Amino acid sequence: MAGGCLSCFFAYTSVVLLGGRLYDVEASRCDGVIYKKVGDAVELPSCAPTKGVTLPEWKYGFTLTTAEKLVLRNNQFKGRLDLNPTSFNLTVRQLTRQDSGVFLFISDVNGTQSETVTINLRVYDPITKEPAVTFDSSWDAEKNSCTVSLTCSSTSDSSVTFSWTVRNETTSGSTMVYNVTPQDGDTGFTCTVSNVVSEKSKSITAKCSNTPESPLYTLIPLGAAGGACLMVVVAVGVAVCVCHRKQSPAAGGESNDNTLYADINDVAIRGRNPSTMEPSTVYETVDKVDPLGPQTVYDKIQFSRMRKPSVSPYQEVS
Repeated sequence: MAGGCLSCFFAYTSVVLLGGRLYDVEASRCDGVIYKKVGDAVELPSCAPTKGVTLPEWKYGFTLTTAEKLVLRNNQFKGRLDLNPTSFNLTVRQLTRQDSGVFLFISDVNGTQSETVTINLRVYDPITKEPAVTFDSSWDAEKNSCTVSLTCSSTSDSSVTFSWTVRNETTSGSTMVYNVTPQDGDTGFTCTVSNVVSEKSKSITAKCSNTPESPLYTLIPLGAAGGACLMVVVAVGVAVCVCHRKQSPAAGGESNDNTLYADINDVAIRGRNPSTMEPSTVYETVDKVDPLGPQTVYDKIQFSRMRKPSVSPYQEVS
């Protein structure tokens, strides 16, 4: 590849068209084609006069209405039809793709058969997902530009058409080849997928450069480095928390294990014979103890010591 290195950076931008291109073509004449989305309702015009109409009838391969009443039968339109008794317009609710077809209105006016009204109803699924855009590029040393090849695709089940828009120019088709020079800067490409009732678009931005440094190539390593740094920070935080939790019980133990035990060997019991002596124990808590010294002090027991009876069952031992 002579003439330098390709640097082509694409920024993807999703474009959601809420309204889309909704073709609700109610024919200017009674005969014609009406396009609707799945789930919509449609009113089919009879174009009949308000007076003198006899034997009005709607058909869709079979009779739907007769006179001024709906024909109650087990068909795909059951529960979804409304007939206007004055205009004889027929409304179909909750349309499905299976409702697509030709509707006929037949009537007599003042005893003479009128021209049959023919309406072709087309029901389509709306496009709900934006198209997918893929691209390839190469550096053209002779033209000092990037040759960008783009492809647009859609997962829609309906029949769709594709178009590309760049710099206010629109071309049809799912693929496009375009030359971008370094002087062009950011160049936007928009792919639009559409059918007769809706459309979705997706845009990308291309920037061409012949320098060795390419945003396309540096973007991924920078992202990976950022992810690695984040993982290191999380690991250090977890290690600090674990160490802190391990040290917390030990610190608590040092502050709670400061109890000294002193045993008094003989205590006179009040109300009994002074010669009657029974052993007793006094527990004394010391608030602060030298951490370097012993934590427990044992008093030497001497059986020869005897005291006179005291009012308290506990007696201090010197």
